[in-house]
Amino acid sequence: MPLVDFKALEDSARAKARETLNKGKEVCTQEGVQAKVELLEATSIVQAIVELAAKENVDLIVMGTRGMTGFKKLLLGSVSDGVVTHAQCSVLVVR
Repeated sequence: MPLVDFKALEDSARAKARETLNKGKEVCTQEGVQAKVELLEATSIVQAIVELAAKENVDLIVMGTRGMTGFKKLLLGSVSDGVVTHAQCSVLVVR
């Protein structure tokens, strides 16, 4: 079996994430909303989001949810649940 080039996969995922973030920021700018985007990479994404929000003194964290329930949610965990639980500011979860 050929070896998988994980670095290439990670680089591709980062590039796609940056592209998505930049498109979102463009939409915000067009609508007159000031937005700052940042690509976070961490062992605990919940901790990274909560710490960044505290550092930046944000008023509101807006995030989506995939709506998983039951066993899937237990296995995969829930970033939105973790952020809601640990954030010091308001959190809006959009489904």
